[in-house]
Amino acid sequence: MAYSFEKIASGRALYAEPDKIWVARGMTFCAMDYNGRKVSRTFRVGSWLEYCIGLFRLSRQALRVGLHHLVPLGNGHLFVTSKRKSYILDSEGRVVNVFRGYQGNKPGHQGVCVTPDGTIFFAEYMLNPQRDKHVDLYRSTDNGHTFQVVKSFPAGDIRHLHFVKWDEYEQCLWLGTGDYGENNRECRLYRSGDNGDTWELIGQGSQDWRAIGLCFTKDYLVWGTDAGSTPDQNHLVRMSRETRQIEVVCDLEGPCHGCASYKDGRSFYSTGVEGGENEKDNLARLKELEGERLNEIYNAEKDFWPLIVQYGVMRFPLGTDACDKVCFTAMGLKRGGEVVLRERK
Repeated sequence: MAYSFEKIASGRALYAEPDKIWVARGMTFCAMDYNGRKVSRTFRVGSWLEYCIGLFRLSRQALRVGLHHLVPLGNGHLFVTSKRKSYILDSEGRVVNVFRGYQGNKPGHQGVCVTPDGTIFFAEYMLNPQRDKHVDLYRSTDNGHTFQVVKSFPAGDIRHLHFVKWDEYEQCLWLGTGDYGENNRECRLYRSGDNGDTWELIGQGSQDWRAIGLCFTKDYLVWGTDAGSTPDQNHLVRMSRETRQIEVVCDLEGPCHGCASYKDGRSFYSTGVEGGENEKDNLARLKELEGERLNEIYNAEKDFWPLIVQYGVMRFPLGTDACDKVCFTAMGLKRGGEVVLRERK
């Protein structure tokens, strides 16, 4: 299938629904249809200083200011994360609760999820280079009014949590950790079938278990590896639901920074530019998996701003498993410093 993409907004696509996308620009956000027209009021959270910093793409990327996640809750409220602080907003934009005190600036890109019964999961992500910090997974069963630690990793066990994601096929949660450690013991995949009360270790021990997120099919879990700070070759990997065995589908040109599966069966994976020794070149790539073939459908070169400001990445909004329209955010790239693109049909 031939693809072309067009810009519909400046900012970050945080959550996709069948008829709209929630898009943030700095500390403000709104819902848009897939043509870029606003279909909700504009919401704002945070201080006036954060608001001013967030007006400009370079300042918000360099200082990590802005909104990073958004998930709708079953009671009509919205859960959004910013730097070191997360908010629950009602339908009128009023802040009804603030969640803070967790470690790190924010969760990983797929580090927030809401299960069908309304439970919120929140995975801590911090640099933790010395492995001297414990790492926690939080859970809320009251629409974000309170959060409790549901799983804790002691200091020295892992570096951080990469993702937590709900699987409609198996009606379970998956949790990913990283980054390497002796014999790659920090790279792990866990499964919970009881809403996070207990967790079963499914696999660990190689960079092929180091994922930033998952895509789901009836027969497989699929992910791209995120070996951005090691010489290991990055791979597209799939795991059989029946046997729990993993296999390499193909090599990737760089670390996988984005992945999304869709209601119509399609799945997409993006590689990024972060300056690692295992990267092929200075291009970020977007690919579609068709059967066992991974086809490149879009690419863009890293812009000239330093990597410390922003890696060159393409990231998908949460919520895509219920959608059939493809959109993503291009960040730190020559064709998009921070813009939302959608497929043109």
